Amino acid sequence: MTTQNKRSPWVRGTFWASIGFYALVAFEFFYMVSPFAAYIYSVYGPGLEALKLTESTGWLIGFFMPHIARETTSLLITWHEAIGGVILTAGLLTFAIGVVQIYRSKLTNKQAVTGGLYRWIRHPQYIALMIASFGMLLLWPRYLVLFGFITVCFAYYMLARMEERICRREFPGYDEYTIRTGMFFPYSVEKYIHRLPFPDGRNVRILTGFALYVFCIFIAFAGARLVHENSINSLYVYETQTDVYLSVGRLDRDSIAALAALAVNNPDVGYALSPYQTEKNRFINYVMPVDLYISEVPMYIPEGVRTAHHSPGRKDQSRYKIIFTLAHFSGESTADGRDILRRAVNKSPLLEVWIDRPNQRILRVLNPPETEFYNGIPVPVF
Repeated sequence: MTTQNKRSPWVRGTFWASIGFYALVAFEFFYMVSPFAAYIYSVYGPGLEALKLTESTGWLIGFFMPHIARETTSLLITWHEAIGGVILTAGLLTFAIGVVQIYRSKLTNKQAVTGGLYRWIRHPQYIALMIASFGMLLLWPRYLVLFGFITVCFAYYMLARMEERICRREFPGYDEYTIRTGMFFPYSVEKYIHRLPFPDGRNVRILTGFALYVFCIFIAFAGARLVHENSINSLYVYETQTDVYLSVGRLDRDSIAALAALAVNNPDVGYALSPYQTEKNRFINYVMPVDLYISEVPMYIPEGVRTAHHSPGRKDQSRYKIIFTLAHFSGESTADGRDILRRAVNKSPLLEVWIDRPNQRILRVLNPPETEFYNGIPVPVF
């Protein structure tokens, strides 16, 4: 992962510790898309449940970009997962190239790798992992994953600095090599960073580094908040004071409102929802074609059907369903209107209504599933 073939056990251990930390946060995405997601998630879930107990920490488990909604009015918001997938793949491929170079050098008993990617960058594998981590962040954009991403980037920087000190002791000519190469970017780019004034003294540098870390966390979270707000505003929704009807696909507000009115005006639906319609309760109601099944939405899923995040536009547009859910907030907090989506941390199922759009009639009214796919564990709400 660096230009040397030798590592001290301490550096090697520190590196894997940083990898393990980020894996604990970001690996959620990988097992969420695995066939065993519901079982593995039950191990990860208690930590998320603990965070949502108070309003001061509950927002950390929230998503700042859509995961359930597949289409929005913003092109970038709609395609962020595809972009993240490309970035993740590019980062992992670059990392693999670096691995090949390192181990090929070991097999030929060379002392240091200074060719290929290492001709321009001293730590191409670390920057590749940072790039891959950013792709992961776009694929699974929790605030908690953002915190892990920033932390791991700083960990890679510190590891790179420690490894370079070892290289300077063990490899003659390493100082000359650092003069013509950059740490994470080509020297033609990094030379402008080198012109910035850096403090002298170990303790001052440590304090400065920590202050920079805190500053980057603050900037990253502030930026994520702005993205979060833009995401909420780009969703296809119809809201009242107590309800948000969220369409996972492109559906205008009037169409969503018409489907909502048809559902709630049905006597059976009104009767089933009436016990929950208190002054405090708020609702997130998902609108989608009948033949679309999403595991993060607590709905009826026929036996043998695999859930997926398919484009709603490719499904039958003549039959729609509304999944009524009760929104959950951190602590004692609540919200009104579109703020329900901004502040809710989870939801629980209440009722599912199937609608024949052309004939304006109710097809089915289904009770909530006896067993939820994620069994109440916090998953995306939009």
